[in-house]
Amino acid sequence: MDSAEQNGTTIPAQLTVDDVDVEFLPLIYEIIRSVERDPHDTSQKTRESQDTSQKVLELQKKLEQARSQIRRLPGVEYSKEEQLQKLETLRKQLQLKKDLLLKYRHMCIIIDRFRPPEMVFRYLFHRLINNPQLVNKLADSYPIRRAAQLVVYAYTVGFQGIVGKITPARLQSFTRKLQIELERAKKELEEANEKLKKR
Repeated sequence: MDSAEQNGTTIPAQLTVDDVDVEFLPLIYEIIRSVERDPHDTSQKTRESQDTSQKVLELQKKLEQARSQIRRLPGVEYSKEEQLQKLETLRKQLQLKKDLLLKYRHMCIIIDRFRPPEMVFRYLFHRLINNPQLVNKLADSYPIRRAAQLVVYAYTVGFQGIVGKITPARLQSFTRKLQIELERAKKELEEANEKLKKR
């Protein structure tokens, strides 16, 4: 049990610098004043000595409590070099995030000003299909491959609808076919899921 628990002070598991109690000066000042006073009365001198001893004990307890709190501060367990390294890493991450925000904000402005909606849709789609990680996932997973087929199918017909290359009747037919394909894909995914559970 540490000194903070003995004093009845509850210390949270995660502390900040503001939570650390380092108010030592008032006690130190009182101790110095008590030492400077030199009463002639013996009884008063004894009482002053006892008060001074009590204040010294209080100061000792406050110092122990501060040490205990400082040990709980995040990052104290790291050396100075490790702390500087972590600080530099955080600065680099912050700068990278700022650069990405500026880059994509600028990209959105360009898209909004110079690209019609169908070109924005095409641009985003091509960014997705050219992502190596996404391609690997599509190649490794049958459910994702099936979903990708439906996405490509929906994209192709939807894009034609956006640019006005599809008639309303054909669009209605596409909607019905897409619903059928979605139901079929749902059934296939459920069957694949059942097979995985049996393994």
